[in-house]
Amino acid sequence: MSVRSRRLENEWAMLAKLADHHRGILEVVRRETLPDADVFHIILHRTSAMSLGPPPELMEYASHEVAFRFPALYPSVPIEAFLARPVFHPNVHPENGFVCLWDRFSSGDTIVEAIRRLQRVITWELWNDRTEHIMQPGAPEWHERFATGLSCDRINLPAELQVVTLPQPRTRRSRLSLF
Repeated sequence: MSVRSRRLENEWAMLAKLADHHRGILEVVRRETLPDADVFHIILHRTSAMSLGPPPELMEYASHEVAFRFPALYPSVPIEAFLARPVFHPNVHPENGFVCLWDRFSSGDTIVEAIRRLQRVITWELWNDRTEHIMQPGAPEWHERFATGLSCDRINLPAELQVVTLPQPRTRRSRLSLF
């Protein structure tokens, strides 16, 4: 089994545990394998975001269908997120729903970090104002003028998924010296 395959199995198992811990907030729909990626489909509930309604209206939605895409070169490249109904946010593509989650990523990033970051993005708690990350140029100005307190039931990390780091033993180092 390849590193990628093992990681995907671990990610899928982690997603199931996370959904079990957050019933009513996180719903796992299905997993699919495409020629160039594996995709985990979920529904994220109780996370408010603004979406474009009938022009020029913005409507608040609290449930979002999300596809997390693990490209063929994962974990060397980041997990991608796509919303079925794009939200009004500078870091979300208004047509295809792509969500820019990572300014920098690590090969150790997991589905847990991706979901938690997605929640922070769509509720406007997090956004990147660098030009190359802006996909809806009018969104930052709107937010400054009409900021609303979007509600969200935060996904937290259940104890069984937390990584415990043990303290490193203290070592005595001596300096080698001729004097």
